[in-house]
Amino acid sequence: METIRQQIHNNAVALISLVIAVTALAYNTWRNETTEEQRNVRHASFKVLESLGELQQVIDFRYYYLPFDERAQTEGELRIRGFGHVAMIRDLMMLMPAPGPAVGEELHRQWLDRFADLDDLDGAGDHTPAAVAAERELTRAIAGTREAVLAIMQRLD
Repeated sequence: METIRQQIHNNAVALISLVIAVTALAYNTWRNETTEEQRNVRHASFKVLESLGELQQVIDFRYYYLPFDERAQTEGELRIRGFGHVAMIRDLMMLMPAPGPAVGEELHRQWLDRFADLDDLDGAGDHTPAAVAAERELTRAIAGTREAVLAIMQRLD
């Protein structure tokens, strides 16, 4: 009867091949999972950046170009588009690593708090201080979200 030491010696090539195969399989599986996760983050990042640009357009149009007393339907469409973009951005940011979720929630909170102030005008037809602050804060929140997305993308392999 052979000892275990002799059996290992006789089957060394097979055992080494088995260890290499299992290690390669484990590495390949890990790499595929990592690649898929990063692909998802990249796709979400591009969609978020696109939505951020469209949200900035909604904000700029509401703030600079829309006299609401004449275009109530356009104002309503802008509100709905803005809410749609903000919701998508928030949801996609939840799929990203930190600081994505927190930044997405902050943009969503800023939008809920400030969007109605964008069109405030005083008696002379000028923007009220609340409207000016809303435009600045929302634009700043968009810029912060954009920076966070770009930082997340730079950390990917």
